Amino acid sequence: MVLAYPFLALLHAIYSLVILSISFFRHLTRQTPSPLHATRRRLPKHLSIIFVSDEDFEEQTNEYCITESIHRAISWCQQLGIPQLSVYDAEGIILNNAEAIREAVVPESRVKDSELDRRHIHYPPTPPLSDYSESEPLSPKGVSNSHGAFLSFCISPIQSASRASKKPHSLTLNVLSRETSKPSIASTARAIARTERRNYKAHNVRDTFELSVNSLESCLEGKNGLSPPDLMIIHPVHPSKYHRSPIELHGYPPWQIRLTEIYCNRFRKQYEARLMWFLPLHVSSTLLSSSLTEWEFREAVDQFATAEFRLGR
Repeated sequence: MVLAYPFLALLHAIYSLVILSISFFRHLTRQTPSPLHATRRRLPKHLSIIFVSDEDFEEQTNEYCITESIHRAISWCQQLGIPQLSVYDAEGIILNNAEAIREAVVPESRVKDSELDRRHIHYPPTPPLSDYSESEPLSPKGVSNSHGAFLSFCISPIQSASRASKKPHSLTLNVLSRETSKPSIASTARAIARTERRNYKAHNVRDTFELSVNSLESCLEGKNGLSPPDLMIIHPVHPSKYHRSPIELHGYPPWQIRLTEIYCNRFRKQYEARLMWFLPLHVSSTLLSSSLTEWEFREAVDQFATAEFRLGR
């Protein structure tokens, strides 16, 4: 028993040295991603970014890191020609700041009145459950924004003053929230069931109705739905805290990610949170927080360019 404690301490020290050596070796052998404008074998047509906020940070810190990351991602997507970008966070920070983001990326001098109407708010094909009646049509006018809607608006390219940069492309930005996830699937299924119920009463149909995958998919990913992303980036605002945590989707719409390449930078570790306990919250959160970097964006796009997609049966 006397030698047990020194033996365990020595074992833990050796284990820590091995882990440190492996981590250091991975950092040394990590390849530098290709430049932003480098030619790649393929590019995603739809990029989605999940932002993971931290409850220990001030609200302003989370908002700043997320909005700054969105502004950067919009610029990079336009430069590469990625036509669609979806941004998501589970707490609704992006949705609450959607108007400020739109004003920042779409100056008023380039916004027409028609671009601000309800056509840029996509709703699931179902009314709220409490407002439903058998005779009520399935119309977006009867849907509140809390029942699975997501905001979407088009961002026109801005000509850069630099001649070396490529011509930017237009971009569609989708702002998602938790209500776009499982609640949207449930409300869509209820809408289909109600439609079939009315058909049964109107035409006295006796056949048993079976909901097919293609029918539900056309509702969720159709004209007013959300198309599946080709590439997904998971970006935690607190990389040090998320360093060893399992990768989570944090309530992102599950239907649309059947074949999505997922990227998460597991090497990002700026500071240890336990070393910041003596600092004020606004100081420690500033040091520990991080916006999305161009390195991570380029590495994610490179990962997608070399990934192999195999459709199972």
